[in-house]
Amino acid sequence: MAVAACPKCNTPIDPAGPCVTCAAEGEGLKLLSRSGYASVKEMMAVLEGEGLSPGMEQIPIGRPEQKQHPLWNLYVPKGEVEAAEAALRAQWAHLLGEAGAREAAERGLRGVDLDAGGEIECPACGHKFTPAGSAAECPDCGLALGAPADAAPDEAEH
Repeated sequence: MAVAACPKCNTPIDPAGPCVTCAAEGEGLKLLSRSGYASVKEMMAVLEGEGLSPGMEQIPIGRPEQKQHPLWNLYVPKGEVEAAEAALRAQWAHLLGEAGAREAAERGLRGVDLDAGGEIECPACGHKFTPAGSAAECPDCGLALGAPADAAPDEAEH
């Protein structure tokens, strides 16, 4: 399943139209996050609770697994970006106070090098395993690890 991606933001492009992320930016919106429906909906609720005006939009399917679990963009008007980022940071800071959350965040920041070979630690659950190939799935929690070219734009930049 080969789907073209926007050269500017790496969003999959539907052959029937323009890049949804760039089109939203042209309407004065700023992309805050790209994730699954539940995560984006939760972030929207936090932002709405702060009196902000978030919006969400499903992006075109870029990989086969996204047919079952599509990705969604979370936007806010450009004038609300600082307030939205502060609200989400405050929410996430609260979560980091929970047992094990700080360690999980640190694992996520370390990243995983699948090309290095040998045993790795799952960034999500901490399970140690030896992956096979350039894409792997944690046998404990099911987190899919793969090539940065297939990642969301914010993940692909790291």
